[in-house]
Amino acid sequence: MKLWQIVGGTALSLTLAGCASQSAPPPSPPPGNGAPSTAAIQQPSVNGTINISQRVTLPPDAVLTVTLSDASTSDAPSKVIAQSVARTEGKQAPFPFVLPYNPRDIKPDAHLILSAAITQSNGQMMFMTDSIQEVINNGKAAQIALKLVPLASVPMTAKPSTLGPLDTSPNNPVPSSLNPAPSPMP
Repeated sequence: MKLWQIVGGTALSLTLAGCASQSAPPPSPPPGNGAPSTAAIQQPSVNGTINISQRVTLPPDAVLTVTLSDASTSDAPSKVIAQSVARTEGKQAPFPFVLPYNPRDIKPDAHLILSAAITQSNGQMMFMTDSIQEVINNGKAAQIALKLVPLASVPMTAKPSTLGPLDTSPNNPVPSSLNPAPSPMP
């Protein structure tokens, strides 16, 4: 029994000693050597906060998606300009966001809209924006507050730990148990 404790203690000590070694940070390049500065790398962005209209507790693995799209053409789908997808990691609303975009992708007469959605880890949408938020062009603000509303057809899961892996494929049908067939009216 004592031998096992000595061997285990030694292995733990060596592991901790290996993890504790610190190396010096890499040297930063001297200014003016042709490397772009942080200010030159920054792109314009749309930023703000996302709130949920109801007090709910999101599952720890919920996924937040914020999308900037060009909806100028009424007979075609919106063109995605920029999109951010992130797990909420157990955090609750409000969610701050920064969505950088390339200004070359934006036409001066474009109808740019911002939308957001929260999905469960299995891809089932829980919340989404219920109104159009115009941004950037025509003097519209780049600081936005989005409000998400629940989708009535999405059942809330009582045990988030039982959720499956994220599957966002468009060919993934909704199981009939989650979307029951309508019953006839009496």
